[in-house]
Amino acid sequence: MLFVDDDEALLAAMTRLLRLDGVRVLTAASAERALELLETQGDGVGAVISDYSMPGMNGADLLRAVRLRWPDATRVLATGNADLLAAARAVNEGQVARLITKPWEPDEFRRLVGESLDSHRMLLENRRLRELADQQAARLEHWNQRLEQLVAERTAELESANASLQRGLLDTVRILLNFLERRVPERASRSREIARLSGRLAERAGLPAEVVRRVQVAGLVHDIGLLGLPDPILRQDPENFTMAARLQFEQHPVLGQSMLSSVEQLVEIGKWIRHHHERWDGHGYPDRLAGVAIPAESRIIALADGYLSAVGREGGSASRWRSAQRAAGAYDPDLLELLGMEIERPEQTVGEMPTVNVPVDQLKPGMRLAGPIFSANGTPMLNRGELLSEELIGRLQSLAAGGVLESPIVRVAGQIVAGSAAQN
Repeated sequence: MLFVDDDEALLAAMTRLLRLDGVRVLTAASAERALELLETQGDGVGAVISDYSMPGMNGADLLRAVRLRWPDATRVLATGNADLLAAARAVNEGQVARLITKPWEPDEFRRLVGESLDSHRMLLENRRLRELADQQAARLEHWNQRLEQLVAERTAELESANASLQRGLLDTVRILLNFLERRVPERASRSREIARLSGRLAERAGLPAEVVRRVQVAGLVHDIGLLGLPDPILRQDPENFTMAARLQFEQHPVLGQSMLSSVEQLVEIGKWIRHHHERWDGHGYPDRLAGVAIPAESRIIALADGYLSAVGREGGSASRWRSAQRAAGAYDPDLLELLGMEIERPEQTVGEMPTVNVPVDQLKPGMRLAGPIFSANGTPMLNRGELLSEELIGRLQSLAAGGVLESPIVRVAGQIVAGSAAQN
């Protein structure tokens, strides 16, 4: 750190004090000398603490110059009561991060220096994480290009380019899930439950079938940004985070969006992931959006995530948690109503028709799905209520032959296939 004050006895005393904490201290008795030191050693200075009242350039002007040339350094202005008004104006104008009044206690000064250097370190770490996210996004783009090539070779028998794109998306999601399972297996496992519940809530909200599928994909990879966080943070309980760790953790939705933005099919999903920790009342992160400014898909994923977390803690249908949510302000009130309907009548949207299990190779055009169809790794492919066409059945049969489907049996509504289906 650089300490600037025209009282050289004070400079010497504070230097001796900070040696106890292992802090390397540069000192200057004037603003002009401070700028000379910064010209040669500025890249290694994490904090600049300057007295306000000095001969020549005052402390506020010095810190203004520091902000322009060395913006990463934490800037702190020290002042006596006589200069307090002018010093406070400098704070309000954004030149300094903190204001401390003289005289101060030694322990207070040591704490201030420690916090200032921590702030500088956190700034550098966040920059490192952003650069890491950019690198991971570039690698993901490379992997996706390679996957597209492999997909083209492995799905030559599919009937249309649209089917090939879908397979490419599944492979990309599979890669992401594998990475997530290796770093945070417990979150990756719960992501499948979040994807399923998100899809059902999206159906109840009346979103188009294609959007419902994409919401389910977003639910699967909504925590992918955690890959950009260091292991010490991933191993901590969020309840025990320091302020610096919490700020770093709250960047994971931004990291997730950055990682997905290089894949064309995942750009929109990346936007939903960025906002899945926003709150209806505007107190969420990272952008403090509120109400309908939050994408509907993000609101759905947030509610599914919050509800399933509560179920894990409370058990059952988390009735205490649900009864507290309308007053809590975290979630869309309309979606809370839909969640209640889903919990109380989970099959309501399928209708009252009987359902049967039908092998994929015995599906007929006109059958309507009574349950979703998933790939072998849990990625949603078709949703409840979709009407099966001859073309769609052909695609399902090709995927089943390739071992891509979770099950070769499909549940349909209102159809009985003699000798091959058992009514539920």
